[in-house]
Amino acid sequence: MISCFMPYSSDAKTKALAQALEQNELISSVQLVNDNFYSSESFMTMAEKALDDDYIMIITRPDKVVLGDGMIDRVANLCMSLDFSMLYTDHFLRTDDGLKQHPLIDYQEGSLRDDFDFGSVLIFYSVDFYEATQKALKDTSFKYAGWYATRLAIPYTKILHLNECLYTEDETDKRTSGEKQFDYVNPRNRDVQIEMEIACTDYLKSINAYLPPRTDNAEVCEDDFPVVASVIIPVKNRVKTIKDAINSVLTQECDFKFNILIVDNLSDDGTTEAIDSFSDERVVHIIPERDDLGIGGCWNRAINDERCGCYAVQLDSDDLYSDNSTLQRIVNKFREEQCAMVIGSYRMCNFQLETLPPGVIDHKEWTDENGHNNALRINGLGAPRAFVTSIVRNTPFPNTSYGEDYAMGITLSRDYRIGRIFDVLYLCRRWDGNSDANLSIEKQNKNNTYKDKLRTIELCARKLMCSEFNLYGEELVREAEPIDLTEKFINQTECWDDFKKRVAELDNVMIKPLDENISVQFNPARIVSTGAKIDKKAIADRPCFLCDENRPAEQISFETGTDFNALVNPFPILKNHFTFSFCEHKPQQILDHYAQFTQLLWSISPDYFIFYNGPLCGASAPDHAHFQGGLRGSVPIEKNWYRHIHNAKFIKGTFSSCLYQITDFACPAFAIEASKGTSFYLFEELYSALPLPEGQTEPAVNVMAWRNESHEIIIVFPRKKHRPECYSATGEKKRLVSPGTIDMGGLIITPRQEDFHGLTADEANGILKEVSLSEEEIKKVINELNK
Repeated sequence: MISCFMPYSSDAKTKALAQALEQNELISSVQLVNDNFYSSESFMTMAEKALDDDYIMIITRPDKVVLGDGMIDRVANLCMSLDFSMLYTDHFLRTDDGLKQHPLIDYQEGSLRDDFDFGSVLIFYSVDFYEATQKALKDTSFKYAGWYATRLAIPYTKILHLNECLYTEDETDKRTSGEKQFDYVNPRNRDVQIEMEIACTDYLKSINAYLPPRTDNAEVCEDDFPVVASVIIPVKNRVKTIKDAINSVLTQECDFKFNILIVDNLSDDGTTEAIDSFSDERVVHIIPERDDLGIGGCWNRAINDERCGCYAVQLDSDDLYSDNSTLQRIVNKFREEQCAMVIGSYRMCNFQLETLPPGVIDHKEWTDENGHNNALRINGLGAPRAFVTSIVRNTPFPNTSYGEDYAMGITLSRDYRIGRIFDVLYLCRRWDGNSDANLSIEKQNKNNTYKDKLRTIELCARKLMCSEFNLYGEELVREAEPIDLTEKFINQTECWDDFKKRVAELDNVMIKPLDENISVQFNPARIVSTGAKIDKKAIADRPCFLCDENRPAEQISFETGTDFNALVNPFPILKNHFTFSFCEHKPQQILDHYAQFTQLLWSISPDYFIFYNGPLCGASAPDHAHFQGGLRGSVPIEKNWYRHIHNAKFIKGTFSSCLYQITDFACPAFAIEASKGTSFYLFEELYSALPLPEGQTEPAVNVMAWRNESHEIIIVFPRKKHRPECYSATGEKKRLVSPGTIDMGGLIITPRQEDFHGLTADEANGILKEVSLSEEEIKKVINELNK
């Protein structure tokens, strides 16, 4: 039997399709998904529900699909005959001109594009589909990338393409191929693309093809070349545009010598004569002897010419540089960053230089940390492109007229840094004569198959590089295994009787939920920290209990690979509660130690979380820098993280790290989701945007963090008060609650029994809000972040 799922729509076609499916005896159920169809939550729910049947059918555009005659029977027969995890088929496309066949392409290992066309009807073996969602989505909260991450987790060898048209789709996107190809750089799609990059990066890590940031410098000597830069223009039959392109170069103002190498690929429309009309000695006219060169072959001919400069800079024969500083800025970037390739930004325009949609193509999805990995997901890298000649001479372009630039870009990014200039340097002039203006489906398929093949080749190379020995025969240093804190905790209980007793007592503490965001714990042992005096005199009068000489003899210090050593917390409120103490007696301040905070996070098992109490935010030892940590699963905001991030509001970010506002929790909070080790810059921005209390050296914050296999999640609770009014009240109004990170995260610790029994959900929410920044103050922080 087959379970069928589709996004909800009130459209009459969707209702008719659902009714037709329900009447088929091979379909066990038809379920409509109301919200966020492509989210992690939706795909995991569909996978779980579909386990009752052998197969699952997902129809992504039910309002545009009509199933072919006998399609369900054909699918059922294929399910019985073939061994696949996923099946997709060709279909008919209903256009204004009638019904046309719409062939699709075969899936291959390098088919990493998130816009790969599978059509709108997908069939899965239910068990494999469930396993893929568990592997790809279990620790995610994607709003858009649930489907993309799931299909990446399905082995490419088990994704089957059937060359039969089994259904019909209505054509809705009537734009030309030349317009559609830039959808992924449209700023309106930025949130979507951020998630797609995260999913792709996770996948590359899972198959051992992920590369850390590239650091190799391109070593060049400009004096070894006749000129510093050469502009390369391959051309064939562009008599209408070639002069404009040449003049665009000749007007460049530079502090170095340059020339133009024009590879005239056997033009016969007057282009050759147009080139020869220039008498400027900087114009070098090359006519190849061969008649089998594509654009890549023309590039090889130019870069191997003895007149080629140290840097080879691209200009297509249809296009122009945006102003007379383009060439100088590109060379400056090479000199500053010693990169192997520089890519600028361009503006789409017509022949009157009026902007055309989508306008500026700046590829801001590129980051130094992850651009070289994300390059395997996107279909282009930008323009103008420029290369270090000595490097590309050893890595020739493929002799094609499509994708040759992309092939070179992903190959170079495997080893070298790529420099980016996000200002417009180039004008891409669109007209009917452009080679990619309006391609047939057959030509689009051919191009997409080729680029997928380039990615397949590159994946193989990167997996080899990431294997036990790299391409150069050098043994790779493997990351250390996470520290087993659980074992160390058990060892400590066996040699410290008082501590062992407190750990046993923790198993019997009472915890009760007050609402979906807040629970309360009764823990009399915590009176020590809840009631701690932290004024300057009190701190000066007592020995620091985190310094080596003042700790109990039984308390063992464990190294973590950072400057923070692990100590079991003598008065635990969490399972396997640790304190991570700085090696020197220095004040509590997180920004100075944030790099080690995240390093510590990655040095321990992902079963643990760590947290920071600011000096006036719950820290009982504000004079000695320290973090704390414990096993995950007891603090509500972490336990319910899937729900909170699903409802979060995106503020800003890059493709490797994003900052959100948590909008559905008991108190204000910010969250950073980031690839390993990339959260610092957003944290620093947030830290700097928060108000600084008078007389303090840092904003009042509590910080909590945990991780999965590839990402770190950082929660920041912005504070304005150390303790609520009820802390110092008398009588029935008194509540001995002094919020630290654990309390701010929704687990309020009460050392008094009367508070445990008497505290209400409204009181608890009020306490957390009282010590937090107000809504107006949060708005000011967000405005500061968005400046």
